[in-house]
Amino acid sequence: MATLWKEEYRTGIDKIDEQHYQLFDKIGHLLEIARSGDEQSNKKECMELIDFLVNYTIVHFETEQNLQLERHYVSYAQHVLIHKEFTNTVIEYKKLLNENFSAKILKNFIGTLLAWLVNHVCVCDRKIMKNIPIHEMEIFADTEGFIRNVVQKLFTEMYNIPILETKSFMYKGSVDGAAIIRTIAEGSNRHLFLYGMSDKMAEVLYNKISGMTFTNIDVMDDIEKSALMEIGNIISTYAMSAIEDSAKHGISFKSDLYLREYNATDYNITNSVILEVVTNYGKMDILYSRLK
Repeated sequence: MATLWKEEYRTGIDKIDEQHYQLFDKIGHLLEIARSGDEQSNKKECMELIDFLVNYTIVHFETEQNLQLERHYVSYAQHVLIHKEFTNTVIEYKKLLNENFSAKILKNFIGTLLAWLVNHVCVCDRKIMKNIPIHEMEIFADTEGFIRNVVQKLFTEMYNIPILETKSFMYKGSVDGAAIIRTIAEGSNRHLFLYGMSDKMAEVLYNKISGMTFTNIDVMDDIEKSALMEIGNIISTYAMSAIEDSAKHGISFKSDLYLREYNATDYNITNSVILEVVTNYGKMDILYSRLK
């Protein structure tokens, strides 16, 4: 079995790194079963692995939080909330699989878990040693400035993707992209985000967020789709940190994936601005709208 663990995931805290390795190892085993197409005959082993992941995730989060308390970590409260929200997600997936064990739900669970874990390890946990805040509240004069700031952090600071050009235009009912992710964020208010990305951009972000690759966006399996939707949740988490205090108000995220076109009309998002971000991997269109 090929390991999902990479040396670049190390945080510099031995105990935390050992636990992360265990999590990646078990997810890798679960991924191998899911991709074998024989998950039903391995149901007992799958559920044992899921039980391990649920329990170990809780133990791991407690270890991280105790370490943060010892180090007086500046974003302790926010980190605890992130852990709590994701623990609830893992427990909910376990409940779904107990009620209806299926390849689709299993793959959704793996994609979500892996994308979240890679991002959390590489972005959040690495800040503990240096006592760097996870997110900081910021004030922006307009929506465009707010989106530009999020994009700068996402592409250059998180994923090391140089931005070649940005330009803005009014939303006219469509967002371009081979993959289009719509994320609804609910805190003290409701917010809508649309992310339309080129084939190459989707492939690159998927690789950076999961450590894996896919070759054709039009024939993605449920693991890949779930991981891409988790990208929407992750980007929106960083955006929401600029407009709501997530340490005080729990924020929930729900993402949907559309391929090649977005024509949903269930939300009124007229008079909104789209920011087009151009990179060496193609472009991403980003729209933000506060919902009434």
